[in-house]
Amino acid sequence: MTFLLPKPMSYSKFRFMINPAIAVGMVVIFALDLHTPLGLAVPFLYLLLALFAIGVGAQNSVLVAIAILGPLLAGIKLQIQPSNGLVWVGQSNRLIFSMLIWIVVSLECFRRRLEAERRKNSQQLEMQVEERTEALRAANQKLEIEIAERKEAEATIIDYNSRLEALSKQLVAVQDAERQALATELHDRIGQNLSALNMSLNLSLALLSGPVPPGLLLPAQTRIKDALALVEQTTEIVRGVMEELHPALLEQYGLSTALRWHGEEFSGRTGIAFQCVAGDSFPRLLGKVETTLFRIVQEALINVAKHAGATAVTVTLSQQAASIDLKICDNGQGIAPESLQRRAAGSGWGLAIMAERARTIGATMRIAPGQDKGAIVAVTVPNGYWEST
Repeated sequence: MTFLLPKPMSYSKFRFMINPAIAVGMVVIFALDLHTPLGLAVPFLYLLLALFAIGVGAQNSVLVAIAILGPLLAGIKLQIQPSNGLVWVGQSNRLIFSMLIWIVVSLECFRRRLEAERRKNSQQLEMQVEERTEALRAANQKLEIEIAERKEAEATIIDYNSRLEALSKQLVAVQDAERQALATELHDRIGQNLSALNMSLNLSLALLSGPVPPGLLLPAQTRIKDALALVEQTTEIVRGVMEELHPALLEQYGLSTALRWHGEEFSGRTGIAFQCVAGDSFPRLLGKVETTLFRIVQEALINVAKHAGATAVTVTLSQQAASIDLKICDNGQGIAPESLQRRAAGSGWGLAIMAERARTIGATMRIAPGQDKGAIVAVTVPNGYWEST
């Protein structure tokens, strides 16, 4: 609904003068009405005053006061001077303009009510728009974060797949190298003894195939004793190779004992001093865990012998409240930072193999510089991986 009423103008600078001016106007109009004949349309001035109050944006209470006082003052005029002029004309004018004043004031109050509701709805709509905008902004930020995380995860997966592929190739190469080394070990250390044993037994058999002269009995006994010595030596070699492949001490006496034995073998081969520090109450771990930690120490000692240039290495086993800690410390030249970041196949894959072994048992491995020199390889096995007693 559209009203043909002017919108209130801005009179903020003179707002304090509006109410007094309207009051003065009411008094002036009433005084003028008292000094004019009854038939004149003086109540029209009350209507003009109401329109003026609407135009300057007077309060609703002021408009209601005009709507009440205007007709009231016009009626007082009738009571004071009932026969001054044409009575019926004055009464008609006052009735008409009183109704017009009430209509105008009512329409203005209704318009202001609609305007207030419109502003309230507009504010609510703006608040809803701001809330929706903020929600969309938060959703966009969350989506951007998820996209970034997904891209990072995809990059990590791609990198991890490439590492696994390269590691698989390296593991195949290591397996072939171990088989070749095992074949060479068997040929050099066992094959020669078996050949010598075969020759010695054949000669002894030839001597004993017929009647044995007294002079040949002693040489035959000597060859048989040599053959027995070769058998014992070959047995010891086979046991040594078996212990290196899978030490029986590990299953029978636990990780600390197997590490001490392996350390002695390592020190004897390389001349590098070895020390194993483990408490007497160190618990037995699950078989897979003990084997994995033993292999990690083996690989670490190989790296120390090949690359560290160390003269001493210490392996420490300790039981914490919620973990088992393994540390391999050497006094060598340390590990270059680029070796820790290397991803392609090549040197440095011993560290990657050690890390993969640790991951298979839920452990974490970190490499750090030593206090003075050298490097520290630390493996932490979480709680729950040792056998219950």
